[in-house]
Amino acid sequence: MAPQVPTELCSRCLQPAPINARRCPHCGDVLKTGVRKMSLYVAALGIVGILTIVAFALWLSPPTIDPDNHPSGVEQSAPPPQPEKKPPLN
Repeated sequence: MAPQVPTELCSRCLQPAPINARRCPHCGDVLKTGVRKMSLYVAALGIVGILTIVAFALWLSPPTIDPDNHPSGVEQSAPPPQPEKKPPLN
């Protein structure tokens, strides 16, 4: 059994042609491999650009502070104790 060669369809004769071929082996039409590669490069560049923008936006955003778990310079203590009630004056 022969190894499978990746193929694409020719736009003119709709016959399978090897991906790395410059011309269709059936009709001789020029295959547009450069356009396919260019679109892959543009798509990859777009994804990298979007990820860069998201990373930059996250880097610029202020940090969120959780008041319950945020260690501050001042120790948080319990509220001051309430004074005891004085006895009635009768």
